[in-house]
Amino acid sequence: MITINDVLDKVRENNIGGEEVIRKAYLLASKLHEGQFRQSGEPYITHPLYVAYILASTYNDTETIVAGLLHDTVEDTDITLGEIESIFGSSVAGLVDGVSKLKGLNFSSKSEKVEANTAKILRAINDDIRDIHIKCADRLHNMMTIGFKSEFKQKENALETIDLYVSLAYRTGMYEVKKKLEDLSFKVLNPLDYEDTSRKINEYFDVNKDTLDRVVFNIEKTLRDNNIKGVVKLRIKEVYSTYKKLNKLNRKFNNSDTSIVTLDAVHDLFAVKIITDDYLDCYKALGVINKEYVPTKSIIKDFIAVPKTNLYQSLHTVFSVNNCLVQAQIRTNFMDMIDTYGLPYYIYSKNKPFSEVQDEIRENLQFCKDLNFLSEYFERNDLYVEKVKKELFANEHVYVRTKNNRTIELPSGSTPIDLAFLEGDSTGYNLGRAIVNGIEVPLDYELKNNDRVSFVMGGGPEDYWLDSVKTTRAKEKILEYKRTCNYS
Repeated sequence: MITINDVLDKVRENNIGGEEVIRKAYLLASKLHEGQFRQSGEPYITHPLYVAYILASTYNDTETIVAGLLHDTVEDTDITLGEIESIFGSSVAGLVDGVSKLKGLNFSSKSEKVEANTAKILRAINDDIRDIHIKCADRLHNMMTIGFKSEFKQKENALETIDLYVSLAYRTGMYEVKKKLEDLSFKVLNPLDYEDTSRKINEYFDVNKDTLDRVVFNIEKTLRDNNIKGVVKLRIKEVYSTYKKLNKLNRKFNNSDTSIVTLDAVHDLFAVKIITDDYLDCYKALGVINKEYVPTKSIIKDFIAVPKTNLYQSLHTVFSVNNCLVQAQIRTNFMDMIDTYGLPYYIYSKNKPFSEVQDEIRENLQFCKDLNFLSEYFERNDLYVEKVKKELFANEHVYVRTKNNRTIELPSGSTPIDLAFLEGDSTGYNLGRAIVNGIEVPLDYELKNNDRVSFVMGGGPEDYWLDSVKTTRAKEKILEYKRTCNYS
């Protein structure tokens, strides 16, 4: 059982600070939740303690950990947000408010209540993105202890986790939390496929263990021989992620049975992580590894020069040894910490109060911009939640590069018109031609992964544009243009 001392030990280990105020928040939460119990029979305070421990383990700041300890107090006890603000400040009160469910309102249906609370969480993120970290930590502990709920509630919570919280964790780069949420949910929703996929992974690993051990040994030796300092680790893909990849490969080959495509087709089932001290050593390591092992065609990717939209950076190459595909992921220590912990570690690395970092995050994290835009355009909760899930949490996206080498994520089926309006109203309203990979394409061309896109100005919205775009931003801006033209 996690105690406040475990939380404080982790705070000290990660050099987060604020031990006194964290203990103060624990004492208040413990007093407020006194006499309350979880379905497991444990005192309720065990839950906020575990949430705080997850937050401290993932490098969240003091205010977020304090809010994690207090996250259920307004919802489940008599304390008010005003009282929390008077004790811990407006930032902590705002975080607690953002993760608290709506109280005192009458809803016509359960779905309306769910949509209202989901919308509240999403809108709170516009004010303080750290609310994602608290909600994901809260959901992770709830999924870890879900066995005490009814089967119906287990499946309901697992579906919501996959539908909302996994996407939130991914959008902010919290891969470790995301992967745990996925596997815990998959085990609840589809236990037979979970056990079957897990068994296949273990059996396939046992068959290839000696090969993988030799690969790790050889890469370590190759790095030493070339004076490259680095740590080499083996990573095995998670169960749900592997299951999804098999499904995707089967769809690609028009198969409905996931057993047809086998694990030897999953190029990143086994990954060797090479973690270096220096940015340039990543590229040196890529060179010597590709010399040692012939790379598989078309699977070398540079996410260092062109990071993913959720801060992920790494070099990827894939090779085959004894008919076993192995992916090498090469990155610096900092990049590996970002890969593991995502936005919380990014904020931590700045060594500044969050108030001094949040504008930079809003400017550089595409998810924040898109979420804010949708929030402004849709006041109705059901429409807002629907649009967020359809556009930002969709399973299929394309990643394209702009002329300044930025990576932009768009829903599948998006066109250069969508991208133009994402870059800015003036670009969209004056779009004349689109150049993709050096070749002019029609403006309703469907963008594909890794397309390089630039624009030539000198045009403007035409009637067919409205039927050619996928994003709400583009549709609304085109409609706004048409209304202006009709009015004038």
